[in-house]
Amino acid sequence: MAKIRGLLFDKDGTLIDSVGTWAPVYRGLLEEALQHRAHEWDAMFAQSGFDAATGKFKPNSLLASGTTDQFVDLWWPELEGAARTQRIQWVDGEFVRRSREHLQPLMPLAPLLAEFRGMGLKNGIGTNDNELSARGHMETLGVGHLFDFICGYDSVKRAKPAGDMVHAFCEACGLEPAEVAVVGDNLHDLHMAEDAGAGLAIGVLTGNSGHEDLAPHADAVLASVAELGAFLEGRV
Repeated sequence: MAKIRGLLFDKDGTLIDSVGTWAPVYRGLLEEALQHRAHEWDAMFAQSGFDAATGKFKPNSLLASGTTDQFVDLWWPELEGAARTQRIQWVDGEFVRRSREHLQPLMPLAPLLAEFRGMGLKNGIGTNDNELSARGHMETLGVGHLFDFICGYDSVKRAKPAGDMVHAFCEACGLEPAEVAVVGDNLHDLHMAEDAGAGLAIGVLTGNSGHEDLAPHADAVLASVAELGAFLEGRV
């Protein structure tokens, strides 16, 4: 097995609190944009992946791992062509603005990212959020300078679970896929790793998936990225 030289992190549920950050964003956007359909809000939120009984997003649901174009197609299925494109751009812009108001990191990120840098690793983000939003989140949290690469669904031809983000990370940082560990909280992260031929697929339990969801598809399942440094000893 090749030595690991790069870490490609999912963002939501891996570095930041998915529900704490995004539930008020999604709900607020739904209520503002579809005011004339107030009687449908709860059903639409549930259809998108919110489990009212647990207060969490369902694993691998649209809320847990979807892209903006998928949201638009679910909430505005009548839109086509230019109207659909304009709506995607509007929603992306709202995601950028609203999510910063509610942004919640899962843990202090700077010490961990500095630790990984000290191990000689490249740090990257591959998220199905848009790139501008992802960059803004990391800058807001004061850790943007600790990343060598940040990629959104709109940065590549194919979003997760395709392997395009891994390949883009490798191209940007001079890595081979076998030298990359993908770290994420949903199956689409692990499937991306497999599709790209990544060296490791690592699941974390800080998001929407349980151990039983991730373990069959992961090389390891960790409680959080805080355990990653110890796990990588001897592998870098």
